[in-house]
Amino acid sequence: MALQIWQIGLDIQNGQLCALAVQQRRNGWQLRHWWQHDLPQDTLRNGLMQRPDIVSALLQRWRRLLPGRFSLRVGFPPHPVMQRPLSLPAMRLHEPDRHRYITAAARQLFPIEPEALALDYRSAAAGQLMLTATRQEALHSWVSCLQQAGLVAQVLELTPGALGVLAGTLNLDPHATLVHRTSDHWLWYAPQHAEQPWGWCALEEAADFGSLHLSKLPAAGEIWYSSALAEPPPPGTLALSPLQAMRFWQPPLPACAGAFSLAIGLALRPEDR
Repeated sequence: MALQIWQIGLDIQNGQLCALAVQQRRNGWQLRHWWQHDLPQDTLRNGLMQRPDIVSALLQRWRRLLPGRFSLRVGFPPHPVMQRPLSLPAMRLHEPDRHRYITAAARQLFPIEPEALALDYRSAAAGQLMLTATRQEALHSWVSCLQQAGLVAQVLELTPGALGVLAGTLNLDPHATLVHRTSDHWLWYAPQHAEQPWGWCALEEAADFGSLHLSKLPAAGEIWYSSALAEPPPPGTLALSPLQAMRFWQPPLPACAGAFSLAIGLALRPEDR
């Protein structure tokens, strides 16, 4: 079998940075590397990088621990992101007509001048696309921070989307909800909400899990919980063990495996084709 390069997930949050590398083997995934470092609580604000010099300096040090070739997948915060479904016309469009159609639709769907938008799209339901947009300044704050450290992301994935990848790899019930707590906000992936399976909210909006469950996920059944904090899962939830996505482990292992839920989901996320 051809040598598989490392797939690395990088999760940057207020309070800490988590990175984890996996390598595909014949019988499953192997954990090859993990790294964790504290960050200031004001590293990010509304999804924008506020302390790029601190982060890039740490990433430069971390880069020295990595092999020459790898595939980097970076979590992008959902705070500055907007998503809208778009129905395609009955007539099949080819490039560049398809691109022009999507760009014209984005002008109507997003209340931001098109020149200030970074736009992406992917197939959703039959005959539909899901458009994802953010401000160019938000995307640039992340890309430039990585570039300062000599890093290029092959994939930028919304952090709650990483929970969806993790759920699929762990073979959880297809209707199960995943909830992850960071130091200042909640993330969740709820596949039963087909149009918008992911979400987030600040701790100011839901101070504890009970409030989150009641206000954002009232119809959720089975809930798997992980946290960037060393805390037990709340009553009524199941403890998510993200390292179970690995077939082969390489000790020592992280003391708080739940802090790596997003990094593992990012590492396992396939590249776009």
